[in-house]
Amino acid sequence: MRIAGTSDQNLLRRLRRKRVLVIHPDDEDRRTLLAQLRRIGCQTEKLASPPDALPPEIDVVLFLLLRNQTDNTVQWMAESSNITRIAIISYETPEILTALERLHVHAVLSKPIRIFGVLAALTTAVSLSQHEGRLQQRVKSLDETLKARRRIEKAVLILSERHQINEEEAYKRLRDKAMKVSSPIAEIADAVIASDDV
Repeated sequence: MRIAGTSDQNLLRRLRRKRVLVIHPDDEDRRTLLAQLRRIGCQTEKLASPPDALPPEIDVVLFLLLRNQTDNTVQWMAESSNITRIAIISYETPEILTALERLHVHAVLSKPIRIFGVLAALTTAVSLSQHEGRLQQRVKSLDETLKARRRIEKAVLILSERHQINEEEAYKRLRDKAMKVSSPIAEIADAVIASDDV
């Protein structure tokens, strides 16, 4: 039972480190939302309308998505992969649902804002955003590994043709050279490819 309590405290500690931007006109809903975020312990900032770009050091954005909002005033959010996005909506029209998808929203709060549900939406959205970030990093890493592997294969073919040796021996030479000069094998492969292009 104590482990769960410790985990709960860690969750709240992590949430308290989050810098939260609320983009919503000054009304009762915004005051309710800001009061609940402050109760949670989040560092909050507020704007009445969307800025042209994300302010620095913001981790979470809660923003009002209007039914008749046809411009791209919050499009910068879809392009920023390192923020947690929570939309505040009044309607579930096809336009709103399309905008939610386009903006890659992690959670939704409905109006009128109630205290109940803010913490759950925030926790879920932050967790989903972090998971998404880890997946994007993994995909990037795998993509870089695949590109390096292709360059290594190309260098092996070049060495094998140049020295009339089999691919296994060419790879061994490439690997041995990399170990000798303490460089990644992909860098040695790049040098082999560059020397072949000359």
